Amino acid sequence: MTSKLEFYIDEDGMHCARGEDDRLATYLQTDIQGSAAIAEELIALLKNPEFSGDFTGNGHCVDFRDNSVLIEAMHDDEAPDRMLSREDMLAHVEAWLKFISKS
Repeated sequence: MTSKLEFYIDEDGMHCARGEDDRLATYLQTDIQGSAAIAEELIALLKNPEFSGDFTGNGHCVDFRDNSVLIEAMHDDEAPDRMLSREDMLAHVEAWLKFISKS
């Protein structure tokens, strides 16, 4: 994984992420949240090299490209987009799934 993220549960019991990659951290905690089903669906798409298209969540759209994904904020024009390799995105989503599944 290219960027380091820290996963934690806040004082309200919410699954949260923070670290070097704000867009990715925000995506994990606002779009996937504590949903193993959403994480598993995204993982399946990331593992399918034939899939191209969009995966739309609460506040972001993930645009699948050949070997990369672009995370775009849907409601904040000022928020920077984030391009990641499918491999890096997969590693982060799998780590998030592991975190939310054990807490």
